[in-house]
Amino acid sequence: MREPFHFEGVDVEPGTQARIPLSVGLDPLGRDLSIPVHILHGKEDGPILTITSTIHGDELNGVTIIRHLLYGMDLKPETSDDLVRVENLRGTLLIIPVCNPEAVILDTRRSSDGRDLNRCFPGLPNGTHSARIAHALFERVVMRGEYLIDLHTAPARRTNAPHIRANCDREDSKELARAFGTPIVLHSIGPEGSLRRTATGLGIHSILLEAGTANVFEGGAIAVGVQGIMNVMIHLGMIEGNLRLPEWRLIVRKSRWIRSPRGGMLHPAIVAGELVDEGQPIAHVTNPLSGDAEAILSPMSGVAVGLATSPIVREGDPVANIASVQKKKTHQKIRAAPMTEWTVRDVSETLEDISDDEGGACIDDTPEDEE
Repeated sequence: MREPFHFEGVDVEPGTQARIPLSVGLDPLGRDLSIPVHILHGKEDGPILTITSTIHGDELNGVTIIRHLLYGMDLKPETSDDLVRVENLRGTLLIIPVCNPEAVILDTRRSSDGRDLNRCFPGLPNGTHSARIAHALFERVVMRGEYLIDLHTAPARRTNAPHIRANCDREDSKELARAFGTPIVLHSIGPEGSLRRTATGLGIHSILLEAGTANVFEGGAIAVGVQGIMNVMIHLGMIEGNLRLPEWRLIVRKSRWIRSPRGGMLHPAIVAGELVDEGQPIAHVTNPLSGDAEAILSPMSGVAVGLATSPIVREGDPVANIASVQKKKTHQKIRAAPMTEWTVRDVSETLEDISDDEGGACIDDTPEDEE
C-alpha cells in the first residue's frame, strides 16, 4: 500500500483526493490569504505531476481546462463524464487552478503589488508580496513534483494559436512537449524568473501551454489543453489510454514578428494557426479618416503562431508572429489539414519539421511574446 501524501499538515490517503489551502499570509484587511491546491493521490505508485494555471490573473483558459479535466463537460464533480478519477490514477496529481487569486479578482495580468508573478520564481520567504507567493508555490508545491505543466494564454490585445513551449535542448522536456500533442512546439528556455525556467533548471521536467487570449473562455483552446494533459498522463503511465497526436508538428527555434508599416486601423486577413504563403496579405491597415489602405504581406511561408487582436495599431506595432515552414512535404501536409483543426487525434505517424528561420529571432528574444 502506498504511503499517504503529506501536505500542509494533512495526510491524503492513497485512492483519495483533497482540496487543501496553501496559506500565503494575510490580505490588507487581515484576512487569511490562501491558494487552494487539489491533490489526487492514486492507489498505485507513479509520477507526481503538477499543473498550474492563472499565474497571470487575466489568463483564464487554464482554469476551465482544469475544471473540464477533473469534472468533464458538465463541469460537475462525481458524474459519469469525469475524465480523471482518483481510483484509476497511478501516481499523484497536484493541481493549482488559480495561482494568483488577487490578480484574478482585480482582473489584471500582474499581481496586486504591481509585479509580474512569472518573473519572481523561485521567490523569497521574506521578499515582496509576489516573491512570497512565488516562494510558497514553488517550495511547497512545485518542488514536490517531478513534472510540471504550466497553463497560459497570450496577453491582452493578442491571441496565440495553441502551442507548447519547452527547452527542446533537453530531451526529457522535448519528449513531454511531443506527448502533449500540439502541432507547434516553440523552443524556449523561458524568461528569467519564470516558473518553467526555474523548475527546469532544478530538474523538474516542465512544459508550458500557450493557447488563446486573455479574459475569455475559448472552447478550441480549452479542448486542446484538456486533451494535451490527458496525453501527458498517458505518456507518463498515470492513466490508461491511447495517445492522440497531430498529423504534423513544427518545432520552432526562431520566428519572425511582422510589424505594421503605419498607424491606423488593423483588419486581419488570417486567423491564428493559419498557414500563409510568402507574399500573402496577412492584414490591412486603413486610415479611419480617409480612404487610404495598405496591405501587410508575409515575407515568408509559415504558420501564424500569434496575432494582434486590437484594431488600433501604431507604426512598428507587432501584427503577426510567423514560424517558417521550410520543407515542401510539411507545407503540403499542413495545407491539406483543416485550417481551424487544433484538436489532436489518433494518427499512425506525425510528420515533424524543424523551423529555424535565419531572418527571425529566438523566441526568448521577442518581448512581445513573453510568457
